[in-house]
Amino acid sequence: MRSPTRTHVTAFAISAAILVAGCSGSDINASRSASSVKGELFLEPVADQGPAPFTDSTARTAETPAPVTRTPQPSAPGSTTAEGGYVTAGDTPGLYGGTQSVGSCDVEKQVAFLTADQAKERAFASASGISQASVPGFLRGLTPVVLRSDTRVTNHGFRSGEATGFQSVLQAGTAVLVDERGMPRVRCACGNPLKPPVAFRGTPRPHGQQWSGYRPTEVVVVTPAPQIITNIVIVDITDSTWIERKAGDEGRHDRPVPPPPSPSHTSRPPSSPSTSPSSSACPTPTQPDGAPTTSPSPSGCPSPSTSASQPPSSGSSSPATDSQSPPATSPDSPDQPDSGGLVPDATSVADVHDS
Repeated sequence: MRSPTRTHVTAFAISAAILVAGCSGSDINASRSASSVKGELFLEPVADQGPAPFTDSTARTAETPAPVTRTPQPSAPGSTTAEGGYVTAGDTPGLYGGTQSVGSCDVEKQVAFLTADQAKERAFASASGISQASVPGFLRGLTPVVLRSDTRVTNHGFRSGEATGFQSVLQAGTAVLVDERGMPRVRCACGNPLKPPVAFRGTPRPHGQQWSGYRPTEVVVVTPAPQIITNIVIVDITDSTWIERKAGDEGRHDRPVPPPPSPSHTSRPPSSPSTSPSSSACPTPTQPDGAPTTSPSPSGCPSPSTSASQPPSSGSSSPATDSQSPPATSPDSPDQPDSGGLVPDATSVADVHDS
């Protein structure tokens, strides 16, 4: 079960962050998070590489996916950022999309691009927190998907032989590679390494081209899934059906799965103690001489008509029994978190917005 305290702490640490960036470069060292200090946020449309990409594009799609319709539910503490955006765990069903049996990125091409340039491979490894020798294996262990919401990240351009970090929001529809916790790690349109966002000191200033439908209050900040993901549940952006994709797979083993249950179907509250008296507080249905009792029964107690001498008819139940019945069966959804997550529009696919 996801820890509410952990979610709240994570959200608080990034609560000041929520605007925009992309693959455009900036002479800023990632370890100093200078872009957050300066308040620079870079808007990055789906297919725009920017002036300082690590590699050529390896993205196989540049489509805007179906709109995200969030299941109505109360906002938990720490579930939103200071600007009104959403904090969402990386294993949330429907957070990402894709096309069945098709990876959104060409991983082998990404490996080839980086390993062909030692300076870029070294800078990529440094920004990703891995060794240079492990870059090919790291990339092959990631899962290609597309974002279904505008998503806030720390992006990295390549300048003067180094990875330069800056704060960014990537447009929904952007092809990315995600890790075993559901965190975006590579932007496929430019090969840039990605990391979690850093909080701003003051009001952020957006830079770059704003796209149709961009809303700062609907930007998503992804936090690591509490457990390692073996199968990620995504939405097919071509028809809004649901797919299970193995972690580290480019779609060869995709399989259709039922939609995840909404939060309203995942649990059923028990009866309140104030309205369901204990069995000791309920009168016996018959008197000692065997005659039916005539005294009224407290709320929640069996009535005399349901005593042992007069069994209830088939299909009936007492209020206490009915209030404690198990929840209705819901479709299985592998690796589903405790909350309902993001549910797509089941009947329509969004038009592609010109960026």
